Amino acid sequence: MNLAASLWNGLRTVALRPPRDDAAEAGPGLFLALVLVYLAVTLAMAMVDVARPWALVPYGVTTVLTDSLLTLAAAWVLMRVMQRDGIVWGTACVLLAATIATSAVVHWPLDHVATALAARQHFVPALLLDIASRWWWLLVLIVVANWLAPRHLGRVVLAAALGYAVSAAAWWWLPTMPVLMTATDVDLSGVADASGEDDSTNNTGDDETSSDEPDFDAEEVFYNQPALLDAALAGLKPQTPGKTDLYVVAFAGDAEEDVFRNEVEYANTLFAQRFGADGRVLVLENHVASLATRPLATLTNLTRAIAHIAKIMDPSEDVLLLYVTTHGSEEHDLLVDLDPLPLNQIAPEDLADALHTNPGIRWKVIVVNACYSGGFVDALHDDSTMVITSARSDRTSFGCGATSDITYFGKAFLAEALNQTTSIREAFDLAKASVAKWEDEDKQEHSEPQIASTQSIETKLEGWRHTLQPHAPVIFAPADASQ
Repeated sequence: MNLAASLWNGLRTVALRPPRDDAAEAGPGLFLALVLVYLAVTLAMAMVDVARPWALVPYGVTTVLTDSLLTLAAAWVLMRVMQRDGIVWGTACVLLAATIATSAVVHWPLDHVATALAARQHFVPALLLDIASRWWWLLVLIVVANWLAPRHLGRVVLAAALGYAVSAAAWWWLPTMPVLMTATDVDLSGVADASGEDDSTNNTGDDETSSDEPDFDAEEVFYNQPALLDAALAGLKPQTPGKTDLYVVAFAGDAEEDVFRNEVEYANTLFAQRFGADGRVLVLENHVASLATRPLATLTNLTRAIAHIAKIMDPSEDVLLLYVTTHGSEEHDLLVDLDPLPLNQIAPEDLADALHTNPGIRWKVIVVNACYSGGFVDALHDDSTMVITSARSDRTSFGCGATSDITYFGKAFLAEALNQTTSIREAFDLAKASVAKWEDEDKQEHSEPQIASTQSIETKLEGWRHTLQPHAPVIFAPADASQ
């Protein structure tokens, strides 16, 4: 059995036809060759999906290797249940070739079509395609099990179900990583200088501290990220059937100022206690005090986190609230900074791509608290998404800096308005008025916070808020600098 014949067998099984009889003669060498083909096919599909310039994600390779090992385990299960001892490598090669074919001709195209349908609000056909994509592998396993021992229906169904649990259902809780991501040129000083704060409060320019050695091992921080994020994701509660649950992701991008960390740590407490999201809040933050306890606020971590949440929530029933706070530039890039780590900045289309998950999340509230953040509205707004920004696309916002505990908008929206009302729309209106008042007092040009909303999302949020239990206001306090 050569490689080409093995790949053809994979296509046959995906078409629900049994593999050729001589497929059982394959050995470990062919299995290793198929692993390399699987990696090459995965990389090729990523090159089509991911915008240039590309950057290889080394941990993404482990996703392919893990899937290959799980396929080998599923082959052993099928062989044992079907009582065909001695052909585990042959069975494994059939299944791995079928895995490659399923990825290329079932999952990949159907996922693209489902995403496109969901973006156009065609949720029922998108859901049906998603179900077909997820469960086609079970049909493939039934075909392979029947090939191993025909006319034993009970054992065929049992073997396929167990094989599915090992090789497919395991991915419902195992983390996945892309093999490619878009690499962007990093110019931290350029983004920081465009953050819109005046010189008395902006502490992100070039100074003597910028050249100091970091207080942490940068390489260790990078390599700890997968485990740290996996642990945080594993701690999120699943959704409650028949109930609208709120999932929150709070993202603090700039490590140079405590103000951003203060906001996301407070958002964690506020939404957990007052808005029923306890156990469903994920904090991503860049700060030296939390390197051992919080995953970093990076585009990669954000993308992985949202994709995971999409799988544990009910995407059509529950609500995702994303709160992003950092500096912003006139070019509408969000600063992502933990010097000296070379972190990618976030443009509007990057954030939009991170939210294009499978299954697709329908109901979303996205809050971007940064200078010039109005530039994110067009890329993020749709019929089932409310977008709130702390400033107009051509205006700065205020309140950050080394001497601040919380930004103007963070104080107005999180600490004050959301403690007066559980309506996010009403909270925005209250916050906008408060910010304008403070800017008048400071003789600052108005930042003019923006909101893009629809009747659909506001009706959804109105129904959700009426399910909340009454709770006393949550008093704002800066995050503990020692933790």
